[in-house]
Amino acid sequence: MSDPAGQCPFLIPVIADTLWMSPTSAYCHRPDAGVKVPARETVERVCTTPAHADCAGFREAARST
Repeated sequence: MSDPAGQCPFLIPVIADTLWMSPTSAYCHRPDAGVKVPARETVERVCTTPAHADCAGFREAARST
């Protein structure tokens, strides 16, 4: 289920950032949950690295698929 580039497969890049109240580079959308906007530090430290496999949301979604 992991992206070969090491990025979380549930991370969706934001294209039209003017639609958001505060600028963000990406949001998290798991098929079994609502949209979440992780903090910028979380995106950089966890979501775009292999460390996303330790994320509780990622593990829960991986179990349900």
